[in-house]
Amino acid sequence: MELLIKTLRGEVEALTDYDCTVRETSENDKSLEVSVISTANNDHSFGLIENENIFVCDGEEFVIKTTKPTTAVDTVKVSATAIFKPIIDLADNYVYSKSGKKRKMTIDDMVAIALEGSGYSYDISPEGLDATFELEDFGDGFSNDLLRDILDKYKAEYTFEGKTVVIAKELARDTDYQIRYKFNSRDESVEIDTSSLKTYIRGYGKQNDKTKAYAVELEYTSPLAEIYGIKHAAPIRDDAYTSANADELEIRLQEELTDTIELSLTLTYTELRHFGVQDIRKGDYVWCMIDPFGINKRIKVVGVERYSDPNKSPVYTFGKIVEEISDVVTDFKTTKKRVSKLFDAAGKVKGTTIGSGIRIGSDANFDDGYDPTTIPKYGPATSVSDGLMTSGDFQKLQSIVVGPDGKPQVDMASASKAGLMSSADFIKLSKVTVSSSGSNVDLNKLVSDLTALTARVAALESK
Repeated sequence: MELLIKTLRGEVEALTDYDCTVRETSENDKSLEVSVISTANNDHSFGLIENENIFVCDGEEFVIKTTKPTTAVDTVKVSATAIFKPIIDLADNYVYSKSGKKRKMTIDDMVAIALEGSGYSYDISPEGLDATFELEDFGDGFSNDLLRDILDKYKAEYTFEGKTVVIAKELARDTDYQIRYKFNSRDESVEIDTSSLKTYIRGYGKQNDKTKAYAVELEYTSPLAEIYGIKHAAPIRDDAYTSANADELEIRLQEELTDTIELSLTLTYTELRHFGVQDIRKGDYVWCMIDPFGINKRIKVVGVERYSDPNKSPVYTFGKIVEEISDVVTDFKTTKKRVSKLFDAAGKVKGTTIGSGIRIGSDANFDDGYDPTTIPKYGPATSVSDGLMTSGDFQKLQSIVVGPDGKPQVDMASASKAGLMSSADFIKLSKVTVSSSGSNVDLNKLVSDLTALTARVAALESK
């Protein structure tokens, strides 16, 4: 990525020693994150990184909205976040005029008001955008808010081509690009979302002012209610529906009920240059074949994250993948049928499933060295035969005498039998005689005294 810095005065300088990331999201937001280290190479341009100045990245302009200078090993680093300039231009433009009294308005009528005074023109592809809306005082708001309101009404998309807002029912390129598991993708993840799941909705048409009765009153229950139960959606109340067009209300109920389970796929895309670099952009339809998730669909790219580092592959986020209701219900019924074979009406495991006991089939797997058919049966041990313990251990236990207090008892030693000490030690101690009325005898002192006397006697004898 080539990165330039442009000042409010129109000065343009090239930047070096930077790292940047471009992010495009499904909400049609586009931003640039930049990190630049001050070096001798960019001394002429580093000081121009200031709020409200503009980064020019590969020809696209981004307005700097936040800057964060920090020290970095005897130099300075600046981290900055910038927003795509057309988005900022429309966010800063306020439309003070209004459309006036209630009237039917086309998408052209509304967009002309939304972009008034912004300096941007528009180009609308009319296919699928011919509906009209009865509005009063449309306007009086920021251009980007008014534009988003229009796109929500028509379920349309927009992009920018220079100073022109391009609007269509869908902006996309059909490509034959393929993203395959273990081929050119990695770090795949899927998020499953049921937060907006609803299974029941009611619709009310025009109401009689006197009787308060409705000209048409309908309800719709999704097949998913069989699995998830009744989850109410907000009712539709619209005086445009009468008994004459009740079928239109019925169609609208089914269209507006969010009875879907959505999956969002994110992955890192690795370009295989020897097969040709695939230029995948936000809005493109590509084929995703991610086997572990059972995904083999043509999906739209709704988010892209690209890096200035050539060694980092881009990350793509894909549009919601909606599971078919018929598939969900079929899978549920199949599982329900299998489970029903295991339990009776009372919810207990059927005897026919496990019989009088658990039966192990020939295809059961066991750990090495374990065979449930050869489990040994042990009897009690005796003094001459092994059992639950060895005969030797049995004899040892038999010799233990337990007293009334529950503690093991040990016999006193004698000259012929060991006890608390050996019989040999008993004989040695029995030869020591001490008068009961005599003073205490310190054996350590006695030894030292005998040693001293022996030395004196030896000295006397040598004279």
